[in-house]
Amino acid sequence: MRSLIYLTFALLGAGVSAPTLAAPITVYSAQGGDRAIWITEQATQAGHDIEILHAGGGEIFSRLIAERHNPQADVVFGLVDSSMATLSAEGLFQRYRPQWADGLPQPYTDPQEFVWKFWQTPIVLAYNADILSAEDAPKSWLDLIKPEYAGRYAIGSLSAQTTRAYLAGILVRFLDKHGNVSDAGWDFMRTLFANAMDTSKAGGIEKALASGQIVIDLNWFGGAVHYAYQSGYTLKMVDTEGGTPIIAEGIAIMKGTDQREQARAFVDWFGSPAFMAAYAKKFGQTPAHPEAIALSPQKVQDYATRVSAQPIDWNTIAPKIDGWLQTIELEIR
Repeated sequence: MRSLIYLTFALLGAGVSAPTLAAPITVYSAQGGDRAIWITEQATQAGHDIEILHAGGGEIFSRLIAERHNPQADVVFGLVDSSMATLSAEGLFQRYRPQWADGLPQPYTDPQEFVWKFWQTPIVLAYNADILSAEDAPKSWLDLIKPEYAGRYAIGSLSAQTTRAYLAGILVRFLDKHGNVSDAGWDFMRTLFANAMDTSKAGGIEKALASGQIVIDLNWFGGAVHYAYQSGYTLKMVDTEGGTPIIAEGIAIMKGTDQREQARAFVDWFGSPAFMAAYAKKFGQTPAHPEAIALSPQKVQDYATRVSAQPIDWNTIAPKIDGWLQTIELEIR
């Protein structure tokens, strides 16, 4: 079995390029660590020869844009709705309808058949129930600017997919009739960031949660569960007023691949209900396909209904998100 190549994209920039003429296929993914190792092992057992190159979602996005005229990847997966929508609009993917497309709910499909979603991930507002009571916990994302929550939560890196998702989920609540963020929306953002704890001196968000310095976790579902488990506190998730942003990770075949058939076979296998259910059993991730949910452990089936989804048209707001984040970076943070 080929070993997993687990690299930062700086290595690629230094001249280490992916193979172009023969197997394995090169997969860019935001899934790293144990997950990437396990996916590689399972793929090998299923007869797919792959090498996963991992980095954060923002890094992958930037790398794919930079490589558009000399693509190094054959397949990309694990980027969220807005990133995949933007990359598709830039013409980086080739059309393919995988075998598991039938039965996939509409929010996870692509009418143009470039990007297909395989996991659904709530971006949750959760809290340490050993310190904060249900009565005192926020009921909505908009509650975070209240004085009683000052210093009780932190905001992650603006390059992180999770942070980008929940900030976008907040800003869409303040769009005017022209689709622009209102002054009230930017005022909200200023207070949101002013209220947040700077966790740099605490060693980061995870350590601040573990020590109880912050008690509210703005995180993706699995990340919140992981932090609580590692730190040993009781986690509660809020079914928020106005809904919870639900993002979905997508998979696509790069337009420039010269291993089209191998890439298609991998996509067919990866998104299949059988493999998605196996992934759900291993890591607790909730699949997008109803058949995969039905094959998943009961706790994963319960996850699929734990929070109410916030209605967000990611394809519409995708072109706006970078501009919103730039405003936050330059004028607010």
